[in-house]
Amino acid sequence: METFGLLVVAALLPTAAGYGYLGVRRLYRAYSARRSSLPAGPPIERIHADLRRLHDLLDRTENASDIPAKNLRCQATRAAYLDALNAACRQLQVPVPTGHPVPRAEIYRAEADLRRLGLDVRPVG
Repeated sequence: METFGLLVVAALLPTAAGYGYLGVRRLYRAYSARRSSLPAGPPIERIHADLRRLHDLLDRTENASDIPAKNLRCQATRAAYLDALNAACRQLQVPVPTGHPVPRAEIYRAEADLRRLGLDVRPVG
């Protein structure tokens, strides 16, 4: 009878280990999915301030006439603005502007969507 008990344990042990492995894997995936759904990155207030500052800087850079390396400055400022705009869109679950280069219509659409949610990117005043 003791041999029969050992045979049962030997037969069921791999199955129990397999189910244990699958259970731990499911728990890990559920934990990872829950953790990744939390908003990551800087607070929305900081992103909002950066967007306003960069929007104003981009307007001033594009409209200035006597800036050395104006094209390079405009490209760099626009890239920084798009990074901040994408971060705001991701945090507020708005579709991010797509395309390379990103068309102005996409930027305006994202700004309008953010404005509808209460995040106006235009500088005050």
